[in-house]
This record gives sequence, structure tokens and C-alpha cells, in this order.
Amino acid sequence: MFKKALIIFSCLLLLSGCSLLADSGTKKELMDQMDKLMDHHDKNMGDQRTLINDFNKAYDTGTQITQAMNQGSTMSSDQYNTLMADIDKANNDLATYKKNVDSLLAEIPAVEQKANELKNEEAKSRATKYLQDFKQATQSQVDYINNFQSLIDSYKTVYVSLSQGNTPDTTQYQQYSDKEGTLVDKFNKEIDAFNNSWTTLNQEDFNRKVKENISF
Repeated sequence: MFKKALIIFSCLLLLSGCSLLADSGTKKELMDQMDKLMDHHDKNMGDQRTLINDFNKAYDTGTQITQAMNQGSTMSSDQYNTLMADIDKANNDLATYKKNVDSLLAEIPAVEQKANELKNEEAKSRATKYLQDFKQATQSQVDYINNFQSLIDSYKTVYVSLSQGNTPDTTQYQQYSDKEGTLVDKFNKEIDAFNNSWTTLNQEDFNRKVKENISF
């Protein structure tokens, strides 16, 4: 009985070892695919920072116009054209950001499929958890982009109205601005979540340390 028990125990160890060994090639491919996702994510965050910088420039231009008008000046055509050019640049940035985020979302299913090829259930669970967290954070960027488009549009509407001599309604702009803050807070929490699952996955399965991912 004792020998039989040892044989069974040895078989269990062998089966576990076989799953880890069988996963070695899959893990390498998965690690490479995930690294590409992370590189794409980092590039998208660069797009987001460019968008914010250019919109802030448009916002500053608009503030200067408003301050001058409050002191009795009128909006000149040069001021208006400069502001519209700044807004157009922010819109172009947003379009680039959106295209790249949509592209990243389209890449995730193939990596999910590769993760499902893992034989070791614990490794598969860690990989799946990370991809779920990553996908959620990326999807939140889509929500952020959609709101930011409305933010830019409502900001533009305010100054078009001013240029026509009307008193603008800033209610919508304020609503989208407030919502942006909420979306940023949500995204940053999701970044923390996938930083944690990414760190765990790399320590347990890829045997390496990684840097944390950037938040808004």
C-alpha cells in the first residue's frame, strides 16, 4: 500500500510538472503578445497627453478672449480663427487617440485565445484576470473619449455663440467637464487593478519585474 501511494503521488507530481513544461512555449508567446499590448497602451497614453495639452491650449485661448470681452472688448476675427484652429487640433488629436484605442481593443481577443491555451489552471487564471482588468481599463478609455468629444463640441459651441453676439449656455460644457473628472477617477482605479494583476502575472509566470503602467 505504501509503495502504491508513492507511485500515485509521483504521478500527480509528474502531471503537474508536465502542464508547466507544456506551457513554457505558450507562456513565451503570451508574454510577447502581452508586451505588445502594453506598448500599445503606453502609446495611447501618450496620445491622451497630447490631446490634453492641445485642448488646454484652446481653453487658455478661450479664457483670454472671455477676459478681454468682460473688460469691454469684442472678439476679433483673428482671435476667433486662432481659437477654432486650436479646437480643430484637439479634435484631430482625439480622432487619433480613438483610432488607436479601438485598434488596441481589437488586439485583445487574440491574446485571450492564447491565454486559454495554458494547461496550468493557476497560470491561466492569472493571465485571464490580467486581460480582464486590461480590457476594462481600455474600454473605459472609449467612454472617456466619447465624453471628451462632447466636451470639445460644447466648448466650441460656447465661443461660436459668443462670436455671434449671443449669451452662450455653458451648462452642457460644465456637465461634460464634471463627467470627465468622474471618468478619470474610474480609469485610474482600473489602472491600479491591472497594475496589480500584471505584477502578479509577471512574478509568478514570467519570472521578471515590471514597471507600473501610467494613469491619466
